[in-house]
Amino acid sequence: MNFGKYLTDAGFAVYYIFLITGAVFLLFTEKGDILLWINESHNEILDIFFKYWTHLGDGLVFAILIVTFLAVNYFRALVLAMAVVSQTLVVQGLKRFVFSDVIRPQLFFDHFGNLHRVPGVEILTYNSFPSGHTATAFTVAILLSLISRNKYLTGLLMIMAILVGISRVYLLQHFFVDIYFGSVIGFLNGMIVFIGLNSSSLSDKPALNKGLIIK
Repeated sequence: MNFGKYLTDAGFAVYYIFLITGAVFLLFTEKGDILLWINESHNEILDIFFKYWTHLGDGLVFAILIVTFLAVNYFRALVLAMAVVSQTLVVQGLKRFVFSDVIRPQLFFDHFGNLHRVPGVEILTYNSFPSGHTATAFTVAILLSLISRNKYLTGLLMIMAILVGISRVYLLQHFFVDIYFGSVIGFLNGMIVFIGLNSSSLSDKPALNKGLIIK
């Protein structure tokens, strides 16, 4: 797989900055410090924004995109479907079998009675690492970026995915380390699935390069 020509796309600079900055935060802060800082910065506008923005990391986003691509290109729908399967296996495997004992902020900070909680959001307690919503958001962002090959759209998609990750911290669902590695999983998952399938013989199948509407 030739990752080089994809990894150097200018639009990915947004994500690389996030990776570097995030690594510094993880190295020089204690677990939970970033969450507390974000939680202290809450306000009503951010409550509403993150409460709904976080849903961009739901599996429903995959379903909508797959149905959309089925209408125009079966191959791209296949790429999305394979990305769903691979990401689910990796994230759920890590959550339930490798890091099953990692608790979420709700239990970690059970002695912090004054943490801000967004009304109407159910806060989970276990299977914190990694963040599935963040992995989903980045997988989608990477796939759409590689399909469009537009650096401005890629930059925007990276920002949108990063905000999904931040929403998980703001809503007390995950620690920063969870979203950081969730983003890495999503990024690599999207890259590997996209490049792998586009390098295979399936990409040249005439039957796959059409859709329900576009023949």
